[in-house]
Amino acid sequence: MKKSIALLMALVCTLAFAGCKAVEQDTNTQAPQVINPEVKIIEEKAEDKKVIVVSGSGSATLTPDMATAYIRVTTSDADPAKAQADNKELMSNVLEAIKAAGVKEEDITTENVSLNERYDYDKSPAVVVGYEMENVVKVTIRSIDDVGKVLGDAIAAGATGTYGLSLSVSDSSGAYQAALKAAIEDATGKADAMAEALGVAIDRVPASVNETSSSYTPNKAYDNIAPMATSEPSAEAAAEVAVNAGDLTVNARVSITFRIAEAQG
Repeated sequence: MKKSIALLMALVCTLAFAGCKAVEQDTNTQAPQVINPEVKIIEEKAEDKKVIVVSGSGSATLTPDMATAYIRVTTSDADPAKAQADNKELMSNVLEAIKAAGVKEEDITTENVSLNERYDYDKSPAVVVGYEMENVVKVTIRSIDDVGKVLGDAIAAGATGTYGLSLSVSDSSGAYQAALKAAIEDATGKADAMAEALGVAIDRVPASVNETSSSYTPNKAYDNIAPMATSEPSAEAAAEVAVNAGDLTVNARVSITFRIAEAQG
């Protein structure tokens, strides 16, 4: 009986050992990776869009309705205080004259006030022989019809020079919109011509429209109006300065991208 039990226990141990060894061997074997066949990972390369990119330009003209100008008063004297006093008096007369011609106080801005020594360079070393006082104001004239009168009256009142006359417009938005429309029409016409030459059609609704540039340059009619030979006011100098307004040009430029339409099958 004891011998049978011993044999049975030995058989159980042998089977258990074999089972344990089998499990150990399985752990050393890599199991295969199984992917659900219904799941697909696909990398697709986006297809390049076929487009036509064109640029267009347009312009519109408009008539100036306002102007800016610089008016200068220069005086000199051996005494700096006298040069300054004379300058103050003349500039006061000039300001009164341009205000009387229709320029508002808020449209007059002081641009420069300076007092400089004058030297005699024929001597060595150069010596101071006097002083020069200069006062410059920037004047905005909001009626183009008043420009000639304002400048003429300023010179008559004692201004020793005017310069930087610039003619412009108070509102250029309407003209710019017209130039922008012309630029878009120009670009669209180019796209149609290119598409026809290539034998393709384009979508009428653009993929993108970009405003690339715009320009508006004031019309500088005069760089300088000759100053009077003397700083003393002259009734004869009150003649109105002739100013030809001319036209201004507003420019616009755009870039438009059109998609090439797919052929209908």
